[in-house]
Amino acid sequence: METRPPLISQLVKIQKEYGYIGEDHAKALAAEYGMDVGRLYSLMSFFDGFRTCPPGRHKVDVCCGTACYEKGAELIHDRLVDELDLSPYQETTADGEITLEQVYCIGACSQAPLVVVDGDVRSKMKSHQVPAVVQKLRQQQ
Repeated sequence: METRPPLISQLVKIQKEYGYIGEDHAKALAAEYGMDVGRLYSLMSFFDGFRTCPPGRHKVDVCCGTACYEKGAELIHDRLVDELDLSPYQETTADGEITLEQVYCIGACSQAPLVVVDGDVRSKMKSHQVPAVVQKLRQQQ
């Protein structure tokens, strides 16, 4: 009897390779595992880490762990949402260039609040610094 890898492992593998789990991958996996595609999306939505849309070229992570939250991460996140013109539940800008995500604990709590821009950790961020960060990202497009 042939055994398949666990479904979650397959989802992680696809996302790692493509950056997200597209509709074609979801349909193929659902068929392979004998489930309705809606059930697969339901499973994926249970986990924060699975994306169903391609990420932008640039990635901005705002740490919303306890220390960062207490030091203003929510204000920074809200300012980024405004500056990037994102609507609720939208993570990537309309032009597909910048993806904004909330993460929980980057591991440098003494430097809170933290924002990671394309892998570069920015410590002790303030909301008034957000426009300059966004402007720099837009210039790199």
